[in-house]
Amino acid sequence: MDGSLPRTHVIGAGLIGASIGIGLSAEGWPVTIEDADPETQALAHAIGAGRAPEGSAPDLVIVAVPPALAATVVAGALERWADAVVTDVASVKAPIARAAHATGHGDRYVGSHPMAGREISGALAAQGDLFKARPWVLCPNGATAHAVELVSRVPHALQCDLVTMDADAHDAAVARVSHAPQVAASAVAAALGTLGPDDVALAGQGLRDVTRIAASDPRMWADIARLNRHALVATLTHIIDDLEDVRDSDDVGEALTDLIERGRVEVARIPGKHGGAKREWIPVTVIVPDEPGQLLRLLSDVASVGVNVEDITIEHSPRQPVGLTTLHVLPAKADELSRALIAHEWEIAAS
Repeated sequence: MDGSLPRTHVIGAGLIGASIGIGLSAEGWPVTIEDADPETQALAHAIGAGRAPEGSAPDLVIVAVPPALAATVVAGALERWADAVVTDVASVKAPIARAAHATGHGDRYVGSHPMAGREISGALAAQGDLFKARPWVLCPNGATAHAVELVSRVPHALQCDLVTMDADAHDAAVARVSHAPQVAASAVAAALGTLGPDDVALAGQGLRDVTRIAASDPRMWADIARLNRHALVATLTHIIDDLEDVRDSDDVGEALTDLIERGRVEVARIPGKHGGAKREWIPVTVIVPDEPGQLLRLLSDVASVGVNVEDITIEHSPRQPVGLTTLHVLPAKADELSRALIAHEWEIAAS
C-alpha cells in the first residue's frame, strides 16, 4: 500500500462498527463490512457503512464485535490476512493485546478504544460523526511504526482527539473513569427499589444526573467487567473503603465532609468545555412552561442578549406543567442575563 487510502474491512456492524464504516466511507475510504448476522450485515450495506466483502485482502481490519469475542476475532484476523494491520474497538485492551501476541503476529496489532457511544445500539443508531471531537485511545504495545501510523489514520479521518497509552494503563484508567461510574450509577438506581411511586416522585436533578447511565445494557457490561476484573475490583475496593469510613465513623458529618472535600478537588480535574481547563460557571435557572415553542423562545431571548451559554440542563417538575431550565454562564454574565430575561417576562427561580 502506498500513500493512498487503505482498503479497510470492518468486522461487526453494530453501533460502533457501522458508525466507523459510515464515517470512513464519507471520507472516501474503500470500506467493506461484515457481520455474523446476515440481516445486520445487509442493513450496514444499505445505510452506507461499507460494501459487501470482496476478494482482495484488506490493508486494515477493524474488529468491532462484542467485548467477549474481540480477542478471538482479532487473533483470527491476524491469521486470516497475513499482511493486514488489525485493530479493535473494545473498551478493555490488555487481554486482547495478549491474545494478539500469542499468535506471533502481535506487531501487526494496535489496540484502540473510541470513547464514544449512544444510549441506543445497533446499526440503525449509527452515525458517521459519532466520534467527532471525542477521545480515541491507541495502545501500540509492541506494534510496528507502520501499524501504528496506519491505525492512527482512522481517528484522524473521524476528527477524534488521539491519545496514546499502554494497554494496562488504559484498563486501569477506564476502570475509574468509565466502568466504576456505571457500577455506582446502577447501585444508586437499584437502591430505589424500596421506594414507592410517591417517594420516587421526589427525585431531583441530582438523582437524574447520578443515575443517567443506569439504563445501560447489562450483557455488555458483564463482558467488560469479566475482561477488566482486576482493575475494576481495585477501583470498587477504593470506593467501598471510602463509603465504609463514612458509615462507620463516630462523626458521620466529619467523615462525609472529608469525602466531599476530596471529591471537590478531584472533580475539578475533569476536563471542561472543548477539553480545556474546567471553569466555574454560574447557573441561571428559568421556569419554563411545558408547552410547544417555549424552550425555543427562551433560547432566542438568550441569543438576543449576546450571552454565551456554556452548558444547559433541564429538569421537569413531576407535578406541575413546567420545567426548570438552568443556563450555565460565565460569572461576569450571570446578572446581565438574569436582568434581560426578566425584562423578557421570564420567571427566574431562586438559587
